[in-house]
Amino acid sequence: MMTIDAPATAGVFLMGRKARQKLTRTAPAPVVAAVSEQAPAPVDWRARDWTIAALLIALTFIVFGQVTSHAFLNFDDGQFVYENQHVLNRDVSWALTSTEIGWYPLTWLSHMLDVTIWGPRAGMHLLTSVFLHAISTLLLFLALRQLTRAPWPSAFIAALFAIHPMHVESVAWVSERKDTLSTVFAMLALWLYARAPRRMLGVSIAMALSLMAKQMYITLPFVFLLLEAWPLNRLRTLDDLRQRAIEKWPLFVLTIAGAAAAVIGQRSLHAIQTSLPIGERIANAFNAYATYVGKLFVPIDMALPYPLVHTSLSAVILPLPILAAITIAVYAARRAAPYLLIGWLWFLGTLIPVIGIIAIGNASMADRYTYFAYIGLFIALTFGAIDLAARVRIPSQALAAIAAIAVIGYAIVASHQLRYWKDSETLFAHSLDVTHDNSVAEYLLGQTLQATKPDQAMPHLQRAIDLTLPALQSPGAKAPDWFPQAYVAIGTALVVKARAMPDSPVRSALLRGAITNNRYALSLDPKTPHAANNINVATQMLPHNPRQDEYDTYLDEGTKFSQAGRYDDAVKQYRLAVEIFPQSVEPHIYLGLGLLQANKRSEGVAELRAAKAISPADANDFLTNALHMPVNPRNLDAFIAQAAQ
Repeated sequence: MMTIDAPATAGVFLMGRKARQKLTRTAPAPVVAAVSEQAPAPVDWRARDWTIAALLIALTFIVFGQVTSHAFLNFDDGQFVYENQHVLNRDVSWALTSTEIGWYPLTWLSHMLDVTIWGPRAGMHLLTSVFLHAISTLLLFLALRQLTRAPWPSAFIAALFAIHPMHVESVAWVSERKDTLSTVFAMLALWLYARAPRRMLGVSIAMALSLMAKQMYITLPFVFLLLEAWPLNRLRTLDDLRQRAIEKWPLFVLTIAGAAAAVIGQRSLHAIQTSLPIGERIANAFNAYATYVGKLFVPIDMALPYPLVHTSLSAVILPLPILAAITIAVYAARRAAPYLLIGWLWFLGTLIPVIGIIAIGNASMADRYTYFAYIGLFIALTFGAIDLAARVRIPSQALAAIAAIAVIGYAIVASHQLRYWKDSETLFAHSLDVTHDNSVAEYLLGQTLQATKPDQAMPHLQRAIDLTLPALQSPGAKAPDWFPQAYVAIGTALVVKARAMPDSPVRSALLRGAITNNRYALSLDPKTPHAANNINVATQMLPHNPRQDEYDTYLDEGTKFSQAGRYDDAVKQYRLAVEIFPQSVEPHIYLGLGLLQANKRSEGVAELRAAKAISPADANDFLTNALHMPVNPRNLDAFIAQAAQ
């Protein structure tokens, strides 16, 4: 018969209420025992523990086994695996030294090993991540069992870690190999620490390996200090705290080194955002904390990514009091139920590097950030439930049944969530269903559909652009990395549509639109991948027209001169383009903007008015796209009025 064991240090809290009251009345004043300097005695390994380990591994593979049929995603998987020539060519020296995408040497080596073994089979790459996840689950069980001497609660916590739906993102996304791999070494460090809290060599090596996979666990020394307070009970005075911190000095050195490596990597990716005001970042952090707590209990509407929205401090009116109330409550109960405070601080503290105070990327939060942080809440809730059950005299069998129901329920939800991760189209369509104004998901879905379902792709790509344009009007604002590529994707969709049509004016118009969108992309970033090649493809598909070829050459040369700051030379090229097609809106807009750049205001305004005279709607749309302005039918008039002043 399964029973729920309590941690050895919980002791008195598992007694009935009357027994505790009697003990309180009759017991002498407590005597503080000397803190043991010896390593904890190893726990006996029994058939029960083998059974638990086997069940945890089986549970992990039962829930996550379906990933073997999944595909790579078009979000980061390319740069981490299938488009990364360094990985495909097994460039070990690059893996060990490169910071261009982030410093993840062990992660790169693991991807290279997968490419060697599995080739391009995404499902098998994901199976490796499932295997790593299973190892982390087992190590977590071993560590908690050693720390608390409570095998069944430790097993329950490990099971929650294994199958909680919020952990799907870390395991079912090839790009998050860095998450699962770094966590294996973090769990190894935790287990080694549980076995010998004062022996830092093995723990330091494991932490260093974790940071070489991803610099997520720079907070690990602080987690160990929390465990010193409970369940190890080695923190009773400030002097104890000082001694325990000094013991861990190698870990704190690794924390500093890991933080430096993370900053260097994120700067290389241009992922550190400085445009969001600090007040909004703080507000977003409180909202994220509250949302993570909510999704622990009700894991619904999970998305990749969650859009980063402007959040005022007034938006934390509800989350802030809730978080404050929890903090006050667990602090007040720190003597009677220390695991509540320890678990809560574990959760809060391990999320600090990714909670958004230092804004990284364009997401407000991410499910993967809870991968390790939730363990603290699992600990608090599990041992809190055991204590509460003892107080109200709930039989251990009933508590075990509730735990089993919880595990089964989470496993079912996680299995359902995994289905959304089978391919990019399914995942990002789901993300758009559960979020609002999600420009990145709109772009990723449009990019996924551009070559197969162009008519469906273009509205998503245009929506992604429209959602992004207003933010670009702010001083110093920079377009996200994917923004030029959205124009390339629209151009690709137009070419795909044109390819299925016979020669006709409509087909030529589609190809001209493809060329124009790719030119927009190059005007944003001259190095935009595929844009130049797509222009060549679309140009070759057009009916051969020497005059058209000349026209394209003049516009391309003018754009190059403009980007180089040679505005007068650019104007000369644009004038030649206008001479070829004087009744086309496009060359007049190019010439008008070129003249304005060359500080020839009156001539520039005249050319813009000439474009409007040919087709007001087309001229307005062209200028709107050229200047990346929010959609408005009067953009051209407003711009002409401003330029004429």
